[in-house]
Amino acid sequence: MIDLDERIVRTLRERAEGPVDADRLLVGAVARGRTRVCRRRAAAGAALGVVALLGVGVAAGPVDRLPGLGPAIAPGRPGPAGASVPLVPPRVDAAPGAAVRPDLIGKDPTLLHIGLAPGGPRFLYWEVGGGKETARLDVGGWTVTVELTSVDMLRSSLAWNMPSLVGPAANPYDGSVVHANGPEGAPVWRRYWQPAPGVYAGASVTSPNQQPLHDVAAALRLDDAYGCAGPLRLDALPPGAQLSGCRVVAGTFPAAYAVMLDVSADEMMMWVELQYAGTNTTGRPTTNRTINGRPGYFDHQRERLELLDIPQVQLAATLISDRRDFTEAEAGTVLTGARVAEHLDQPATW
Repeated sequence: MIDLDERIVRTLRERAEGPVDADRLLVGAVARGRTRVCRRRAAAGAALGVVALLGVGVAAGPVDRLPGLGPAIAPGRPGPAGASVPLVPPRVDAAPGAAVRPDLIGKDPTLLHIGLAPGGPRFLYWEVGGGKETARLDVGGWTVTVELTSVDMLRSSLAWNMPSLVGPAANPYDGSVVHANGPEGAPVWRRYWQPAPGVYAGASVTSPNQQPLHDVAAALRLDDAYGCAGPLRLDALPPGAQLSGCRVVAGTFPAAYAVMLDVSADEMMMWVELQYAGTNTTGRPTTNRTINGRPGYFDHQRERLELLDIPQVQLAATLISDRRDFTEAEAGTVLTGARVAEHLDQPATW
């Protein structure tokens, strides 16, 4: 299947002369892919807006897997423009890894506990929230979904999409592989195992064989914790609000990527998103708001407030609720209090 951004470029080249700026096209597609979701859907980790982003963000070529995988990948500077460079979340030295504190998996949206050995899989996407962590990885050209959780989640009713440890459908997490036919007969492989005491993992892939599952297991590193939100920090949340979820679309780095953070309080939710493109974006809306002295735009139809003064970045907050919302003023406080890294294409500096 041809990736979405490749299809966009190919179509426009067929209809027009000259090169196509894929970076700008990507950011436009990301913006159109947003959708409003309520707090319960966000807790389920299946927001349609993220799915739309993933459709753009998985343009990844094969990864050359090297023998003798070493310690976890360290974040580094990107290579030449257009090169395929893994986006690796920055390590948080003060936080324990999942192997030491499995009870922390998925509990702190600012921390990701999925580490990867160099020379192996490449991050396309990661997500933290609701007691579980998820990553989509490029493994030799195949997309593998990996999930981590802890024993307390598997014994509760919140263990969505991971088999329970008890009951008639209990799974022993013994590393055995199951196989089923997916859409159009494509083979789907699933494996559940315990990579460390107290750590429960699942992986799935649609591919001719199960080898990508074993490649992921060999590359998984659980000794460290990483910053989920990468270059974005929210330092000014409304009273009583907290960060409840984090998602990053990383498959097209360094050309573009997106960070999405959920801010929640009672029945209210705000979706804060940072979209970065390696070239300056075009088509910004006309300023209709001043947010603490900075130019902004409020989209009444989508209840979305955006800051307009950060080069190569769209930073916005969308008010999401099925009952009552945060206010526009609260969204403005969150945006102007956000810290955005200076070098957005250099993960080592985040």
